[in-house]
Amino acid sequence: MKILFAIIFLLFSISHSTHFFVGETLDYKISYGPVTAGNARMLVRETKNANELEIISRAWSEVLFFYHVDDTVRSTVSANNLLPKIFNQKISEGSYRRNAFTIYDFENKTASIKDTAFSKAKRTHAIDTTLTLEGDERCILSAFYLIRTFDLKPGDTLSFNAISGKKKYKMKVICHRRETINTALGKKSSLVVEPIIQGDGLFKAKGRLLIWLTDDDKRLPLLMESKIAIGSIKASLIKVTPP
Repeated sequence: MKILFAIIFLLFSISHSTHFFVGETLDYKISYGPVTAGNARMLVRETKNANELEIISRAWSEVLFFYHVDDTVRSTVSANNLLPKIFNQKISEGSYRRNAFTIYDFENKTASIKDTAFSKAKRTHAIDTTLTLEGDERCILSAFYLIRTFDLKPGDTLSFNAISGKKKYKMKVICHRRETINTALGKKSSLVVEPIIQGDGLFKAKGRLLIWLTDDDKRLPLLMESKIAIGSIKASLIKVTPP
């Protein structure tokens, strides 16, 4: 089930303006096969500090769905390049609870990580460590927005450095094809991209993940789908509140 809400995050480094999505809110319906399992919302807003943005992603299950989920992920980033400053992940899924913080200090090339998780009131892990940064590492949430700044076309492959938990890893993103799909916003031309982990990372051995982005300058994430052993889980865009 974690992959259901992990697909609301992802992807690399920046070449264009990041301000086109400031103030934007994206609302999603999450479905498991024919069943509506929950909802998700992603938004970007300015903070009180100059040249700083906050990206927020929340996913929650339907009241009658058999598995309770209420996850919130926040990333404070630099507005000009989306490099993360603070990444916080609060997870509540069934009896599982997790609170993880990563503080990025690119000037001193360190990332301080505190990560604690509990299951049925029993602590399953506790991490308190520091990693050495190379200078371009991304958190999974800020990286998701970065892909929207690129002029992608089928056949393109991009890669970047990222941190998840206490591990650094490589991720590459493949743009497979163009495809027209029916959505709640109408029929849309899209680009189909796939993130692939090189080594042990968030999506390692958890099913193939595909993302449909609008084939225009907004690069709206229309659909995110993960294939799993017993079907597929989808996050479908149902509403866009523009900046």
